[in-house]
This record gives sequence, structure tokens and C-alpha cells, in this order.
Amino acid sequence: MLVLQNIVQALDIIYNPSVTNEARIKAQEYCDSIKDHLSSPIYGRYLAHIENNQSLILRHFGLHLLENAIKFKWNDRIYNNDDKQQIKQAIIELVERGTLDILTEQSFIKEKVAKLFAEIAKKEWPSRWNDMDKLLHRLYSESPTRQEIVLFICRYLAEEMEVRDSLQCVFVSSNILRIQYPDGLKKENRREDSGNVIIMSGDDPNNEGWLIRWTRSLEQIVGEWQNQKQLINPNPQLILIQEKLAIAILNTLAATLDWILTKSIVESNTVFILCNCLLIDCHGIRMEAIECLAKIFLRNFQTAEDRAIVFQPLFEGECMDLLYNAYINIQPVGKEVLLENDEYTFLKGFAEAITALGVRHICFKNISVMPKQFPKYLELIYIISKHPSNVITSISLEFWQAAMKNNFISRIIKEQESVLIMLLELLAERLSILFRPSEFTETPTSFYMDLDFDSDNDCRIFGQALRSTKIIEIIKSLSALRPIEVFRWIVNRIQTTFNVRPNVESLDINGVVKLDSGFYIKFDAEMILMESIVIGLGRLIKILDYNDINSEDREQIISGMNNLLQMLLEINYEDVLMIHRYLTALEAFEGILQIDSRLLLQVLQKIFTFVTFCPPGHNISANPLLPLPIKRLRFGAVTTLIKFGVAMPDILINIYSDINSYINEIIDKDKHLVTGREKSCLLEFLLSIVYFSNISLEQKKPLFDSIVNPVINNFQKKPAIKSIQGFLDNTGFSSLAKMVNETKQKANVYNLAFEEERISKSKRTITWFLTTILNWLKRTTDYSSKEGNNTIVTEASKLWWQYIPSILNITLDLIRVLHQVWNIETWREFPVELHSIISFSNEDKAKIIGVPQKSTMIDSQRSFDEIIDSLRKWLSSTRIDCYYVLGRLPLLGSNFYTALPNVNELVAQSLFENVEWINNIHWKYLLNILNYHYYH
Repeated sequence: MLVLQNIVQALDIIYNPSVTNEARIKAQEYCDSIKDHLSSPIYGRYLAHIENNQSLILRHFGLHLLENAIKFKWNDRIYNNDDKQQIKQAIIELVERGTLDILTEQSFIKEKVAKLFAEIAKKEWPSRWNDMDKLLHRLYSESPTRQEIVLFICRYLAEEMEVRDSLQCVFVSSNILRIQYPDGLKKENRREDSGNVIIMSGDDPNNEGWLIRWTRSLEQIVGEWQNQKQLINPNPQLILIQEKLAIAILNTLAATLDWILTKSIVESNTVFILCNCLLIDCHGIRMEAIECLAKIFLRNFQTAEDRAIVFQPLFEGECMDLLYNAYINIQPVGKEVLLENDEYTFLKGFAEAITALGVRHICFKNISVMPKQFPKYLELIYIISKHPSNVITSISLEFWQAAMKNNFISRIIKEQESVLIMLLELLAERLSILFRPSEFTETPTSFYMDLDFDSDNDCRIFGQALRSTKIIEIIKSLSALRPIEVFRWIVNRIQTTFNVRPNVESLDINGVVKLDSGFYIKFDAEMILMESIVIGLGRLIKILDYNDINSEDREQIISGMNNLLQMLLEINYEDVLMIHRYLTALEAFEGILQIDSRLLLQVLQKIFTFVTFCPPGHNISANPLLPLPIKRLRFGAVTTLIKFGVAMPDILINIYSDINSYINEIIDKDKHLVTGREKSCLLEFLLSIVYFSNISLEQKKPLFDSIVNPVINNFQKKPAIKSIQGFLDNTGFSSLAKMVNETKQKANVYNLAFEEERISKSKRTITWFLTTILNWLKRTTDYSSKEGNNTIVTEASKLWWQYIPSILNITLDLIRVLHQVWNIETWREFPVELHSIISFSNEDKAKIIGVPQKSTMIDSQRSFDEIIDSLRKWLSSTRIDCYYVLGRLPLLGSNFYTALPNVNELVAQSLFENVEWINNIHWKYLLNILNYHYYH
């Protein structure tokens, strides 16, 4: 008794907030030492048993002593067989009469007692404890308190992989075991300490099995619960007991249903009983029931017969109606019922389960017969997809994706035009409510956005992913099922969108449509809808094998597409954001233009108007800084041209001379129509047409040379950059140093800013050359690696060979001097105010630690520190661009290695002669280049 008194005192100290830490540590050490006593299970049983009236803390500690003995000492020969038998009997006593009743006892006490019993069972059953199942059966029928603990025990055992084979013989009925294993017993040596374990026979040849026992109890308890709730004066304690038992049964089933023999699921009528539980007005019961169904729906069945018999109640019986009614009960059709907390959590689980049923067991690979209840399933998954929550819709769209990929199911949907159009309408509506508009509007969708997301940014990211990965892909697939009907539908719908104009509330202070305005969100949604259908139909009619579409329908679609494109070309928007969105819509017709190019020239002319788009009265020469929306529009236009050049070079090569003449006219530096970046992209457009076209290499070469040669020659005409001093002089750093020395006043921002502008002209020359060459190399080498053995591209790479020496020389010279820039000796004669140019920029530091860093630059009257920061970043980015140019050149072929005498030595010398001045971030880029070549 003295030890027990000491334990009580020690635990009092540990949980007393007023004692010192030293006293608490000593008390904890004493309690830990008790675990090593041989008699610790005796102390544990005494403390844990309810008959001794100990506190919850002491009871829990007692259970912990027992757990320590069972888990860590059982197989260490610390206890002999008699000791183990006493410990086992102590645990059985706790289960039989060592706890309070079901409503009074704390859950953690009941769970711990059940876990201890399961731990003993794992070590002793069935070889040394062959009557355990009879004991559990007896306890299960004694009282609700014992019934609940037995359910906890079975759940813990079901979660243990190592005993599942043995559990089959008691969980499954003897009838199913005889059917499943007609050859009789099978023995398996599961553990060295347990001998041969019988896993295919129960103790009783007429055993009904626990699964039937549980489902029968569940059905009975739920029925009694419903009857009790209908009474005028229901018994609240009885209702609570019934709820606890029902939930405990369902929890145990959930641990069992994903591995138990499938025939036992059928025999126990489990699916029907679980579906009925979904109609119960108790969240806990419904939540656990849907989890059980999800376990079944997510199972992989070994045979078609297993799948058929398990889902017969759903696909051929009345269970699909029960599922439908379960959804309608919480989300009535036609009524705006907003769900919160538990109900919404259940609905998400319900949607996941119903979707899993469709994806895995309707859209499975070898399906050949439509289930009788498939129309009811379609109706259910459709109304789930219409739910205002974007999360619920996202879950359900996984079924529609699977259905589109399944030949049998997609053919069934194809035969039902009304279903297809209804689904398109649903997706169109969803596109318009994916994002929250800036105007405050309380809608059901915004209500669920607040529940699902912590911030508007999280909501926007989710919406973008849902749109791109699911909605758009489903629309494209639907277009291919009934192309004529879908095309007519979109043409009738989109004409209204073409004619919309923004209202005043949708404009920002500059009179431009706001990206997050309700007007633009809906406009964008309709354009995405049209683009998805156009792209989907374009893919369909490009296929040479017209099994899915006859030639008459194909010609009808092409004609209709041209009419739609003509309609689009005649539209003129004034708002720059709407124009940009319009540009993206034009890009969607790329596939059609490859088949029928009669409108291609008009499309190009339209895009070129956006390349040179400027605000009224704006002059690129006087002010190259365009408003950001216009800058994005112009760049979007030139990148669209490049995409066209890559996608349809053989068509564009036929009008190349016209395109080339027009581009040369607008990039004329005296006309100041485009920026340097835009000029580079326009030349990339020309290069893409030539490079990827199917004309001969002899025809390509003069065209290719006319693009590349002037760029390299013009750069080579600039003052040579062979030494660090020449680099500093020619890029303006020396004159900046002189200016600083003369003024010695950081506050003289205007003079410094003027000097920095002079430097920028030199910087722009180097930057433009590097980025232009790098982008061209990326365009031509990336395409080659993606296409594999594309003979056209492989042959075209020879066009670069004559330019490799020049590009290599320029790049190596730049790398050599840029490395020397970071030598502190280089800056010894420069004023200290400029020394920080070679230190880490904030952006470099942010990259190292993985934190985004926004630039602090402003466009007007920048401070001295900002000018220095700009120069620092330019030096760093230029060095990185040089590395990437060098990394791309070998991808053009083995000619790289003979382009210059001793090329390997030259490269090594340029890269590593100033190796001590290469910092970590630049080492990273060099290593990336080496890795890239190794894997390509």
C-alpha cells in the first residue's frame, strides 16, 4: 500500500500548478520508475478499477502501467505464463466490470481499456486464447456499456493488419467461409511466438459472424432511436445511449469494410442498412454511415462478380433512391438552404462517396452493361454538381471527367442530348461564379467561399485550378460527343456576350474594366466557354480518322467555325482589358486555322493592331513606359504570333514575305512603334516560321540568316568587351563613379538618375542581345527535346552552326568580365558609395531562403540606393543569362565542341579563372546547367 500512496502523492505533485519544477521532475521520475517494477501491473489494475474509487488521473495512470507491461515487456521473458495469465485476467475484469456505465465513463478510459484488451489479443489470440470470441460475444449481449467496449476492441483489432486473416474467421459467417474456402482449413505461421494460426475456420461451424451481428444491432438500434424520437415524451438518456452504440458500430464497420470478404458484405445486407442510416436525423450517425459507404465505394474488387453482388442493391435495387433522398433531405432542390459546420462537413463527405462510386464502379474499364439505376445516379451526381459550393462541385466533377474518358459511359451520355446540354449549362454557370467579384454581393457561393477558404487568394487559386484542370477539360470532351449540337448552342449563346459593354461600376479610376468586377468575371467566363468548345471541336476535326464524325458534319463545323471567327473579327472593343481577353479568344481558333486558313491573314492583321496598340497621343520614343494593361496587351499579341508561328509554320511560310515586310516596317527604329522586347519577340515569330517549316534547309538558310545575322553583327560592332576596365567603361560604371566623386552628395538624385539613364542605354544593348539569343535558343532547342526524333527540327539545328563561334565568344567574354566584377580589387579605385553594387541584393537573399521579395523600385525620382540596387540586379541577371546561353549551345549538336579551337579549355577558363568570386547563388545556376546537359 505504501507504493500506492507514493504514486498518489507523486501524481498530486505533477498536476499541482503551485509546486516547483524541481519537485515536479522528481515526482515524474518516481512515476517512471514504477513502470520497471515487476508488480506494476498489480498497481495498475488496482488504480484503474472503478471499485477502488480513484480519480481519473490515477485511473489513467493505472491503465498506462498496464499498457507498458503488455506492449514492452510481454515478449521479454520478464513475466512467466502465470504472470501473463494474471495480467490478461486483470484486463478482462476491467472490461467486464471495471468501468462506469456508458453515459458516465470518460471516453479516454473506455478507449484505453479496449486498447489494452486488443493488445493482449494480438499477442495471445487465437493460439493461446481460443475462447476470446465467445467472451466478446457474451459481453456484447450483457449491457450497452459492455457492448460499446466490445465494439472498441473489435475496431482496434480490425485496424491491425497482422491479425486480419484471423479475424476473417470470426467476423465472417461460417457459411461464407465454407463458400470462399471449400477446401477447408488453411494454416499460416503468423508469428514465431504464436505457432500455427487457424485463419479459415471459426470455433463454431454455425457462427453467424460479427458483421451480421453488428448490422443487425445497428438496424435494431436505429429503429429504436427513431421510435423513441417520435414519442411525445422521449427518454433522452436512452436516445443518447442508442446514438453512442450506433456510432460505435459504424466506427467498427468503417475499420472492417475495406478488407473483409465481399460476400459477407452482401450476406449482412450492409449497403442497404448503411443507406438507411443516411436518412436518420442525427449528424453523428449519418457522418459515420457515409464514411462506411465510402470504404466500400473505394474498394478494389478482385472479380467482376464481387463488384456486381456488392453493388446490386445500388445499381439494381432501391438503395440509389435512398442516396438521392438522403441528399434531398439536407439540400432540397429548388430551395436555398445554406449549410454550416456539421451539415456541410457531411455533405462534402457525401459528395466524395458518391463520386467515388461513379468513378470506380460505374466508369470502370470493362463496363459493358448500363446499370438499371444509372439514370438515377446521373440525376444525383448532376444535382450535387449544381450545388453552390465550388468545393462540392469540384469533388463531383471528377465523375464527369471519368465518364468522358470511358467509352461506354460517354456513349450513353452522347445519346442523351438533353443531358449533355444541361451539363454544359451547369459548367457555364460555374465558370461565372468561381471567383468573388469586387462588388459586395452576398450569394450562396460566396457564403461557402467564406467557409472553405481563409483568404480571397486561396479562393482564387482554388478557382483557377478547378477551371483549368476540370471544367475546361470536360467542356472540350463534351464538344466532341455531339459537335453539331454543341456548336449551335455556343453560337446562339456567345452572340450576346460579344455585344456586352461594361457599366460604370465595373471601371477603375482610369476608366479601365476591373479584373475582379462582376462584369469582367462573367465576360471572361463566357469567353472561356467558347474557347473550350472551339478548341475541343478543333481537336476533333483535325483527327485524320473520322470515326467520331462524318465528313458532312466536319465540313459543317468548319464552315460554322469560320462564320464564328468572322463574327469575332468584326468586333472592336475600346477597353484594353477586354481587348486583351478578345486576343486570347482569337488564339483558340489556331486549330481551325490550321485546317482552313482562309481567315488567317485577317487574324494576323487584327493581332498586329494590338502589337502596336498605344493610348491616344502616346509616343514610344518620348515615353517608352506604357501603362501596364497596354504593355500586357502588346506582349500578349506578340506571344500569340509566336504560338501561331510554331503551330502552323507550313501555312505561314506561304505568306512569309508579306509578314516579314510588315514586321520590318514596324520594328524600324525611326518609327518608334515597338519596344526592344517586342522587337525581339517579333523576330522570334519570323524565326519560328522559318525554323519549324517543312521547306528545305537551302530555302531556310537565307531567311534564317536575315533574322539572326543582323543581331549578332550589330552587337559585334559595339565596343569590344575583352577586359574588366573596358566593360566598366563601356557600360558607364566608370562615368558614374566620376559623377559620384564630383558631387559626393547622395542627395543629388537628379544628376545621378540622369547618369544612370546613360548607363541604361549600354545595359539595354547587352540585355537585349542576351535575352534575344537566349529566347531563340530556348524556342528551337526546347521544341526539339519535346518532339524527340523530329527530323525537320534536327535538320534545322544546322542553321545555328555558323553562329555558334560568334555567340560562344561573346558569351565567354561576358562571363569572364562579369566574374571579375565581383573581385573586390576591381572596386578599390571606385568610391565607397558604389561598393554595395557587388553585395547580395534583397532579391538574391530572398531566393536563398525561399521567401518572395517584391522589388522596391519606383518609376519616378528614384533614390541613390534604388539606383545602386538596379545596377546590382542587372549585373546578377546578366551573369545568369550568360550561363543559360552557354548551356543552350551544346543542345544544337556536336558542332559546339568544334566551334572554337580548344573549346573545352576556353569554357573552363572563362567559367573558373575567377572561381573565388563566384558566390553560392551563381554556383547554383552553373550546377543546374551541368545537370540539364546530363539529363538531356
